[in-house]
Amino acid sequence: MIAKTGVSFNLNSDSDIMNIIDMVEKYAPLVHPVAKAIHENPELGFEEYEAARLQVDLLRDAGFQVTAPYGGLDTAYRAEYGGGEPVFAVMCEYDALPELGHACGHNLICAAGLAAGLALRDFLESADIEGKVVVLGTPGEETLGGKIVLLEHGVFKDIDACILCHPASANALDSGDLAVSRYDVTFRGRAAHAAAAPHRGINALDAMNLFFAGIGCWRQQLPPGGMVHGIISKGGTAPNIIPDHTEAFMYLRSHDNATQETLEKRLLDIARGAALMTGCEFEAVRRLNPYSADRFNLPLRGAVFETMERLGMNPDKEYRSSISTDYANVSQEVPGVNFFFNITGGEPVPLHSTEFEKLAGTESGFASAMNAAKVMAEIGVRFLTDASFRRTVTPGSN
Repeated sequence: MIAKTGVSFNLNSDSDIMNIIDMVEKYAPLVHPVAKAIHENPELGFEEYEAARLQVDLLRDAGFQVTAPYGGLDTAYRAEYGGGEPVFAVMCEYDALPELGHACGHNLICAAGLAAGLALRDFLESADIEGKVVVLGTPGEETLGGKIVLLEHGVFKDIDACILCHPASANALDSGDLAVSRYDVTFRGRAAHAAAAPHRGINALDAMNLFFAGIGCWRQQLPPGGMVHGIISKGGTAPNIIPDHTEAFMYLRSHDNATQETLEKRLLDIARGAALMTGCEFEAVRRLNPYSADRFNLPLRGAVFETMERLGMNPDKEYRSSISTDYANVSQEVPGVNFFFNITGGEPVPLHSTEFEKLAGTESGFASAMNAAKVMAEIGVRFLTDASFRRTVTPGSN
């Protein structure tokens, strides 16, 4: 068992804040090797077996009641401590990107979540109050929508509020997650020799080129916040064969779910038009688990911003991001907040880059994650102890 720190809590807000910060700092050395090992051994979504095992072992050793696998996913887990209500959840992510490894810094997300969860464990025991902290391991955030699967399995039904953080180039609140839908678009024609009998072919690559030309023209009239981007993943087999089969992988994004529906309809219309112009058949299949736009919880956002200010993190009020995450689907069902912590020293290093991957493995990156853990733990203490704050976050609660 992990030894408890011996720090006591007396439910005085100022002393509790200092003590919860001390807890995060004392647990940082236990969390550090986990974050380092996950960074050095990147695993793709739903394949994060070692990352999940490292976290589960640590939390079990700390006295958490752990269920793993969980929620229909082999690499998800639920670790809980305490009893009764309210229930406050800290979410961890730990999947990597193809070829780029932890270029989104998810090894630091789980580090912050683990440190915050351990600190809140000590708080609950020392304060001797009703309430439960849950550390949720949520795999497959990168395109696979692990949290959406967990939602479908009812994982969040008993959770009153939740929190998540993400590395970035600033300390800031999430400025609004974009809805995203992913489509596989296929055109099918008829193959023929490109020199001997091109007139006998139906060119699926022509259809694909017209499809992308239509996308390019559409961009001028996209609604504010609307985005479309994609790649041709199959363009044919040889230059001297009229292509009979082409494929594209497309993303659509927008700031709200209603706009997202109109974008999806237009994408299908453009594909249909390209097929008609070339005589091809087409198919557009939406991939599972499209991501929602998020729903803000203003009391939680305000509390996070104030906490970052008090901890000297100098949160950036003007920071803007254009990302999509399955956390947004959770936010539609459960009061929650997502915020960013700075691992780049303020330099505009993009996510999903080799430079960001290197920063996610540095000591300074880990230290920033521990600052984020302090924010998460403080919000957890406030939610668990302050009934009036809870009522603003979850109207109707006690």
